[in-house]
Amino acid sequence: RVRARTMAMHHSTELGDVAAVLFTQMNQLVTNLWTCGFVLCEKDRDEDEWWLSMNAGFTRGFFLPNVGDFTHATLYKGWLNGDTFLTVQLEGEALKEHYAWLMGIPISRKIFEEMDSAGLERPDWQKLHAAYFSKGYLCIITQVPCPEEEIFKRFAQVFDLTYTRFLDLQKAEAQAREAQIEASLEKVRSSAMAMHNSNDISSTTTAVFEELGKLNIKSKRCGIALLSANSFMGHVYAAATSSDGKFLTLRRSIDMTQHQSLQQQYESWKKQENYFIEMNGDELKSYYQLPFFYSSPDYVPPANYERTEYGYYIPFPEGLFYAWTENPYTEDEIEILKRFKRIVDLTFRRFFDLQKAEAQAREAIKQASLDRIRGEIASMRTADDLNRITPIIWRELTILEVPFIRCGVFIVDEGNANVQVYLTTPDGLSLAVLSLPIDANELTNNAVEHWRKGIVYKEHWNKEEFINWTKSMIEQGQIQNAETYQGSANPPESLDLNFVPFTQGMLYVGNTSPLTEEKIQLVKSLAEAFSIAYARYEDFKNLEDAKNKVEVTLKELKSAQVQLIHSEKMASLGELTAGIAHEIKNTLNFVNNFSEISGELLDEMKTELENKNNEEVIELIENLKQNLEKINQHGKRADSIVKGMLLHSRGSSGEKTLTDINDLLEQYVTLAYHGLRAQDKEFNITIEKDYDKTLDKVNIVPQDISRVFLNIINNACYAAYDKKKKSRDDFSPMLKVSTKNLNGKVEIRIGDNGNGIPADIIDKIFQPFFTTKPTGEGTGLGLSLSYDIVTKVHGGELKVETKINKGSEFIIQLPLY
Repeated sequence: RVRARTMAMHHSTELGDVAAVLFTQMNQLVTNLWTCGFVLCEKDRDEDEWWLSMNAGFTRGFFLPNVGDFTHATLYKGWLNGDTFLTVQLEGEALKEHYAWLMGIPISRKIFEEMDSAGLERPDWQKLHAAYFSKGYLCIITQVPCPEEEIFKRFAQVFDLTYTRFLDLQKAEAQAREAQIEASLEKVRSSAMAMHNSNDISSTTTAVFEELGKLNIKSKRCGIALLSANSFMGHVYAAATSSDGKFLTLRRSIDMTQHQSLQQQYESWKKQENYFIEMNGDELKSYYQLPFFYSSPDYVPPANYERTEYGYYIPFPEGLFYAWTENPYTEDEIEILKRFKRIVDLTFRRFFDLQKAEAQAREAIKQASLDRIRGEIASMRTADDLNRITPIIWRELTILEVPFIRCGVFIVDEGNANVQVYLTTPDGLSLAVLSLPIDANELTNNAVEHWRKGIVYKEHWNKEEFINWTKSMIEQGQIQNAETYQGSANPPESLDLNFVPFTQGMLYVGNTSPLTEEKIQLVKSLAEAFSIAYARYEDFKNLEDAKNKVEVTLKELKSAQVQLIHSEKMASLGELTAGIAHEIKNTLNFVNNFSEISGELLDEMKTELENKNNEEVIELIENLKQNLEKINQHGKRADSIVKGMLLHSRGSSGEKTLTDINDLLEQYVTLAYHGLRAQDKEFNITIEKDYDKTLDKVNIVPQDISRVFLNIINNACYAAYDKKKKSRDDFSPMLKVSTKNLNGKVEIRIGDNGNGIPADIIDKIFQPFFTTKPTGEGTGLGLSLSYDIVTKVHGGELKVETKINKGSEFIIQLPLY
């Protein structure tokens, strides 16, 4: 009978039925049989799979350790050793210890508790008989000694056949299951590849839902959540059955911060980790109260929140594939979900390709539309041509698939507090132009206020409000009759007005329902194109006025240029003033000191004359003479400084004179240093000088070259000291000046150890009005004028050498004659 039941198995799940037949037959052959079944073993596995049948019914397979208990370890060792038969007898304390061990294992404790509930007593004596076969052993437990060991061995041989049959069935079932899974995956894959536009994603989601059902993986809903690392908003595509059994397709956006579970889903996606959750009670209720569910018109809330639901979320690069069920999935079912996730990943690569292609197509259509508008409006030449604007907008809105029943343009003239309105009839024909004061009514007031702020203005009218507006336009003489203005015999039942701002006014689109944000963006693009084109029209209209103003502007520009050049000269004079004041003060200090000493010498001389000490008088006269020479020397120095200042302030005379270039350079190094010290008490800089003493006098315009020196020295000091202010280390700013005789030329070098001049601007530093200093700290004319003085007035050269973070050096070469 056991052999017959074995051969009659058609499915691996019938193995338990064979175990029940085995128990029945054993019960008839063996006295006091307590239970019997089979145990499946594997090498290097520390637990065995037990299948037992008892009077209370059949117990499905469960695992028990084969270590930690003498009985189970002995039986397992017999299988490892290749024994054919083995027995273990238990009674007294050994039996109690055995049951205590079993009660410590959750699965066996549960079985014994069920036996206790059924009134089945545990034996106080038992003997375990193990009849081994290739994959394990038959286990027959009796309550009295049993002589039928040969029967057990024969049953073991039959069960070896049973288990071989079981494995064959399992293998065939696995192959059939795999074929079924592959067929389902192929259907979903085909659905994904058959998508022609991104909206078809819902059909692929539905295919996943249906194929999981065919594989007997039941779900309340399954779908895909698209996520982004830059936003907490997710986009969900799902298929589901509601609590009343209706089939639903959902396509919604969801804020991933609205619920703790959603936040955990988002975090698991960022980590690319699986997220499995079970939910019931208040947590489940709060989850189903999310707007995501209530936004579906077919949604029916669950009647009972006490049950448990299970959610399985499996990540892929762009989001999560998920399924919700009322019964937990097995490991095999979860693996199948993971395989479907791979198809979902493929689906979304296809989805994104379609989205990209659609976006490119929409962008091409939009650009073509915008180009047509630019071309049409660019051809306008008179104010009457404005009548062509609104039909153009009507046509392009239609091409861009923006839904509307009327549209137009509001041109805002703030100077005259007026709005010019150009509207179309619903069939796209031009309507009369409306000229409305800004404060004419609430609509114009609100529209202009939003225009000033650069934001979209939306208004909703019902039928009555539209009729009242039309009547007011007739009363003001803006339109002739209501029917023409309406564009039909009857006014619209509902009208949503959308005003999109551009530079000169608002683009108006009216529709029977609100525009989506995507359509508003298209209207914005249209408004921007219109703004550019309309500016072109305004430019043409104002061309004559602009032409008349050009010459006036040119004259003013030339005058401003002269003033700027004068300002640069005066600026350099101002920078000299502090240094000159310091030098004159030093000179006057010398004059005053020597004058005071001379007075004291005269008093001493008078005393010596009275004492008739002629030798002392003669010595005092010599000292007095030396003092007078010093006074004369410093007086001439002060006179020289004042003359130089006057020459600098008057500007160039254009006359060249033979000048000691070393002395001139030294003088302006000193003046520049003291001038900067006077402006900033913390300013300090090390000055290195290297003058060629063999230089002859150079034929130059001194006041012009002095300006060159002053400009370049000031720039060098500024660059070095600016680096000092921004440097955290012990940086010492330095100015280097030198002169050198170059066979018919004199070379002057003025350098610093600042940050240097970047390569991208070095070609611009001699251009007029170009400056690297902050606004208000330079005119941008210093180096430009210096370049002209050196090259054009003196026929020399002015160039610069620079290294980033090392500094810059300006090189001036002047002919000696």
